[in-house]
Amino acid sequence: MMNLKVGASMASPLLAAILTLSTPNFVSPQVSIAQPMARGAALFQKACIGCHDMGGNIIQPGATLFTKDLERNGIVTEEDIYNITYYGKGRMPGFGEKCMPRGQCTFGPRLEEEEIRMLAEFVKSQADNGWPKVESYAD
Repeated sequence: MMNLKVGASMASPLLAAILTLSTPNFVSPQVSIAQPMARGAALFQKACIGCHDMGGNIIQPGATLFTKDLERNGIVTEEDIYNITYYGKGRMPGFGEKCMPRGQCTFGPRLEEEEIRMLAEFVKSQADNGWPKVESYAD
């Protein structure tokens, strides 16, 4: 077995090379949070923006996606937003795969549960922040 000695002058460059070439074992928390939010924004633009552009409501003005209207209508949590998006309520059609009765559900494509969860997270975040400008996200 060969004995390899690394002098002090080589220690720093060697350490830098090892760290540079090593693959990290973690995903940045910002990346892991940003991806579902970006996906939620893309889903919102695809399925919701027709009625809820910029958090408003063109069908029923008192039922916007702004915090004051959400709270007034008993919608406080992401789970509340999820349930309304999945099953619908009043003039709001449900988008869930198992939404019933059919008359309460969208005639368009249904969304998967995880997609509705991402939408609920996105809507809650936007409402909490006063509906700042939403960047366009491609699918």
